[in-house]
Amino acid sequence: MKIFLLQSYLGRLEKPMYPLGLAYLAACLNDHEVRALDMNVVSDPYGELGRQLKSFQPEVVGLSLRNIDTTQQRDPFVYLSTLIPTLQAIRANAPQARCVIGGSGFSIYAQALMEQFPDIDLGVFLEAEVSFPALLKDLDHPEAVPGVYFRSHGRVIFSGQSLIPDFGALPSPRWDIVDLEPYKKEYDLIGVQAKRGCGLRCAYCTYYFLNGSHYRLRDPEKIAAEIIELNRRFKVEQFMFVDSVFNIPADHAEKICREFIRQKVNVPWTAWYNERILTDDFYKLAYEAGCRHFIFSPDAFSDRSLKLLKKNLRVKDILKVYEMARQQNGARFAFNFFANPPGQTYRDFFKLMWFWLKVRFTLREKLYYFGLNNIRIEPDTEIYRMAVEEGVIASDVNMLPLTSQELLPLFYSNPGTPLIRAYFRMFDGLMRMKKLIKP
Repeated sequence: MKIFLLQSYLGRLEKPMYPLGLAYLAACLNDHEVRALDMNVVSDPYGELGRQLKSFQPEVVGLSLRNIDTTQQRDPFVYLSTLIPTLQAIRANAPQARCVIGGSGFSIYAQALMEQFPDIDLGVFLEAEVSFPALLKDLDHPEAVPGVYFRSHGRVIFSGQSLIPDFGALPSPRWDIVDLEPYKKEYDLIGVQAKRGCGLRCAYCTYYFLNGSHYRLRDPEKIAAEIIELNRRFKVEQFMFVDSVFNIPADHAEKICREFIRQKVNVPWTAWYNERILTDDFYKLAYEAGCRHFIFSPDAFSDRSLKLLKKNLRVKDILKVYEMARQQNGARFAFNFFANPPGQTYRDFFKLMWFWLKVRFTLREKLYYFGLNNIRIEPDTEIYRMAVEEGVIASDVNMLPLTSQELLPLFYSNPGTPLIRAYFRMFDGLMRMKKLIKP
């Protein structure tokens, strides 16, 4: 069967992330003829899509929807705006093809997307490496495959809980499914997965929903071999671990680092780390193994807010990492915080601002970046329930935005500190205006 895998178009020029999900999926479709396109790395996205569809004439188009929007209040752009013209291009150039949608963005809003966009024939919920190949065996009976959304007599029906793949047993991604060249420019554009699953359950996060709380680990030797192949065969000179947190479980992360050292991988990389778990010894090991960017997402700078966000750390853990960054040389460090998280007081906010200034002026060139944003409220999260209880959003608000204006109300800012809310609304508004008038 001819399968055309498509990474959804973001709708504007952005740094292109390598479509790792499609590469994993393609590796599980060896019984089929597979082609792929990332619309974000071509100069004429819809034109190129039309040309490739006409030439290939696939029987199935698998469309990956990674993100719905930017999740950034000062840059509220909705990627979903490209879905209708993409579906129209598929219908016009491959009218016989079944359109099957999947990806993390789809899974979070699966029912709503199926109802909103009738040109989508089928939807694959959560991870697709098992369910999508099973679906291809009998497209006329999707109800027999777990984890599939389909249409019957004008209704959207879900076939039942998805089949979760044994991640460690999956074949390595097909790195050749799309040209790697456009993604080689920066550390965070080519991703490698060491595991799936996250047991932290932060109040705002969808990782637990998308991948479950059980860690499914890959063999460190297999990961190292994958990086060596990327470097030698495809000339990839840097990459990023896309795990939600790299150093949990700590023993698995340590084995990966030691395997990189043993096999002399010698390719620099980036990863996200948990502050409480990180030790000086592990930092030195990760650095020796090639890590050059250590990224942290503590999110709040008060123990009260950290507890409400269900983070497994305290302010002392953040300060420990800061001291580590101050004393170490060779690597760069990044910190991400929410500007006005739940439970934050004015005093907490000023402490955060003082920490921001201290980090900027003491780390200097060692500071990769310091992010300060508001929380994008996602459905079925603790922060959604909190936002409804506090009156930040209405219980019947539409959580699937189709425009930037519909996206703007879907951010959490602590109602207990109205001056901070007002300040960041004004600041974010100025940033949006600046983007609009920028030549």
